[in-house]
Amino acid sequence: MMSDGRVHPAATSSDFSGEYAYSSSDPSSSPLYSFHFEKPIPPPPPHPQKPPGPLPGTYVVQVPKDKVFRVPPPENARLFQHYTRRAKRRAGCSYLRACLYAVIIVLSLAVLLAAAVGAVYLAFKPRQPAYSVVSLAVSGLAGVGNASAPSALSPGFAATVRADNSANAKVGVHYDGAGSRVAVSYEGVRLADGAWPAFYQAPGNVTVFVARAKGAGIRFAERERGQMAAAERLRSVPFDVDITVPVRLQLGGVRTWAVPVTVRCAMAVDRLAASAKVVSRSCDVKVPFLFWRN
Repeated sequence: MMSDGRVHPAATSSDFSGEYAYSSSDPSSSPLYSFHFEKPIPPPPPHPQKPPGPLPGTYVVQVPKDKVFRVPPPENARLFQHYTRRAKRRAGCSYLRACLYAVIIVLSLAVLLAAAVGAVYLAFKPRQPAYSVVSLAVSGLAGVGNASAPSALSPGFAATVRADNSANAKVGVHYDGAGSRVAVSYEGVRLADGAWPAFYQAPGNVTVFVARAKGAGIRFAERERGQMAAAERLRSVPFDVDITVPVRLQLGGVRTWAVPVTVRCAMAVDRLAASAKVVSRSCDVKVPFLFWRN
């Protein structure tokens, strides 16, 4: 008992001992604040093991890392296909665009050419000249039907040709002798060859000239000799005269390119002599100028 009137319990030893005992002066040592757990001791790390060596009879090949190739992922293949298709589409579009431009240019040039030809036609109004064989002198065929006539003949012809350019008041014609040909035939047999003389025919001009043709070593069968002699007695010996000559037009100060003019005349003479007269003739003229009119 104390003098202050309070009752205090008797000091007795604690029923708890060991690790649960604590001191009143250190609250952290109270069993409410302190628990002791022991950590397990970790096992020692395993010792590294050496990789097994190569088996007997084998080799180890070492390849540098930059030489090791990997298979690309599928995304790369899809991207490659995508860009390839896009490049092809662009190339196709470029090709179609170039073709379209080329067609437009060609059509434009064709329209301009047609306009130029139309302007030339309206300005000059070209007309096709007229051609005819006025006479045909024959030599080297006298007495062809006689038995005493030589077996090989050398016939000659001098064709008087009339070229009429009077229908063209503004167009002149250049005739090129080089590349021209004058041929005379009888029943399909070529008798002589010659050339058309070179000259210039002014607008509105009419020119008469002589084109000569010569043959050599011509042999006739007996039947052909008899036919020609009989035709001479009837005063109508038929011949075909074929003429081809390169022609250039003179349109003001411009000379065109050369184009071939073809004349074919079927005619008959009254005798086989230099004084022969034409008894019939029919001539056909072919000119490649589309805008020439007869």
